[in-house]
Amino acid sequence: MPVPSSTQVDLGPSHGVRLSRHRVPMRDGVGLNAAVYRPRAANAGVPAVVELTPYTIETAHGEGQYFPGRGFAYVAADVRGRGDSEGEFVPTVNDAQDGYDLIEWIVQQPWSDGRVVLYGGSYTGQNQWLMLGSGHPAIAAASPAAAFASAIDIPRGGIPNLYEAKWRGLIWGQALYALSGADNGLWVQEINDAIDEGRPVWTAGEPFGIAYDDTLRAFLEAPDLGQAWAAHYASDEQVARITAPVLTVSGTHDDCLPGTLLHWDRFERLAPGKTRAASHLLIGPWDHAGTDSGHNVVGDLHFADAARVDLRILRTDWFRHVLYGEPEPALLTDRVVYYVAGAEEWRSAATLTAATAGTTSLYPVSTPGPNDVFHSGWLAAEPGDGPDYSVRLDPADPRIRRLELEPRPGAAPDNPLFPLAYNSLLMTQGGNDPTNQLFTVSLDGEGVVYHSAPFQEPVTLTGKPALRLRVIPDAEDADLSILLHEVRQDGQAIFVSSDLIRLSRRDRGGAPQPLTPGEENEVDITDFRFCARALARGSRLRLTIRAAWSPLILPASDGLTTHPVVTLVLVHRAEDPAVLTLPLGAGQ
Repeated sequence: MPVPSSTQVDLGPSHGVRLSRHRVPMRDGVGLNAAVYRPRAANAGVPAVVELTPYTIETAHGEGQYFPGRGFAYVAADVRGRGDSEGEFVPTVNDAQDGYDLIEWIVQQPWSDGRVVLYGGSYTGQNQWLMLGSGHPAIAAASPAAAFASAIDIPRGGIPNLYEAKWRGLIWGQALYALSGADNGLWVQEINDAIDEGRPVWTAGEPFGIAYDDTLRAFLEAPDLGQAWAAHYASDEQVARITAPVLTVSGTHDDCLPGTLLHWDRFERLAPGKTRAASHLLIGPWDHAGTDSGHNVVGDLHFADAARVDLRILRTDWFRHVLYGEPEPALLTDRVVYYVAGAEEWRSAATLTAATAGTTSLYPVSTPGPNDVFHSGWLAAEPGDGPDYSVRLDPADPRIRRLELEPRPGAAPDNPLFPLAYNSLLMTQGGNDPTNQLFTVSLDGEGVVYHSAPFQEPVTLTGKPALRLRVIPDAEDADLSILLHEVRQDGQAIFVSSDLIRLSRRDRGGAPQPLTPGEENEVDITDFRFCARALARGSRLRLTIRAAWSPLILPASDGLTTHPVVTLVLVHRAEDPAVLTLPLGAGQ
């Protein structure tokens, strides 16, 4: 083994750390299991970093070793009903009250200086917004990463989604099943068996111990924002009273980017001006796991070194800035900071809207004959007439189920909650597998493809695209997966943005807007994922519109695929054309 020349001794990451375990009483008598890590040599009170997690506190040991070295105590607690905490686990609905009571216990401890900051991501990003809304006066700052939002991230676009059942496989009982519970190879086989046997697909969770309870049922029967999800969000009045600044983090390839931006948008609209002025939104090129690690690789796509950020250090430095007036991290040059992939540089703006400098339009134009990736239509600079395309949307089509049984070559998953080892339309939709073209190349009648001409100069897209379609359906509704990719000169494709949408639910959170069968309908799709990418000179833009259904994306809340085929005719004409609106970044 190597022999170091240095006489300096590395005493290890736990040196100077004291760990103690506690049963923290809630107001109703339930006890939460908590671990407290604090500086062993502290002579005075210290602030506490707090995380309330469903993933068991043992997974937070690395943070417990880290934060005491930066002058903080770190308190990780199992949410009610998970790990060694008492009570019944119901996702998020108890976290605001339990988080308040946990903080109240912390500030009464002799080692506490009376201040706490909130930390974590995904589930513990969402419940930070709930705890902020609880209004405990000891909360001095919060840093939610990849903050999940119920009915926004899962389900998506108002379409029933089975991912919640799969997530339950991770957290079944009291333990954490991060490998077996998230194994797509196991889940897709169980789902295929359920479909082939005529059972609801949610029965695929039964071998994993997943019961079809009221909470899981809501993800299928209420797949859109509404009163059913009120307990998962702080109220408008609570957000309006938030006084602690927020540093929230997401990524353009993060599944929870839409949820993160929903929380941020509510904060921007409702929170006091002084609170907002001290807050930041940071969007890197990261996937869900990358919002914790700051790693500069997503699947097979590698970003420049500038995209690699030690987010734990950055967030801690920001906490110290808020608490002690130390310098703010240099990366936080404005309230909104985002990474433009392709150009491989960080940019900033005062608001997320200000990151978009203008728009440009391309027009889907058809060509005679069949449409697929090899016989595509065009994204033209001017509207044009052409034959209509007919798309067949069949919930029982087995082809995508077979595709999702196949491993994804070359994928390098770094988060077991979102494995990339198998093809997945849902994961591709979220940008997790950004170089996967399978769900475009494999189209045969259940979708259409359009390509732009090669760009003569680089084009930077920053913001949310939008798509206006003119369709003639034979039913009142249709579910669509919409994908935007940059296609390089060498044929490689890179994810840019997407939307997953039930057309009657295209006004998110609004009243349903059913289509009129047999007539031409104008459909505006405006809730694409935020993108920040510089398209290279010589690249093309590819638009794929395809059937949305897959093993995890369902046609109806009954969990069955035996529903009528929907035929959707896409109309192409120069007068009242279909339009793809692209958001241009600064300098375009």
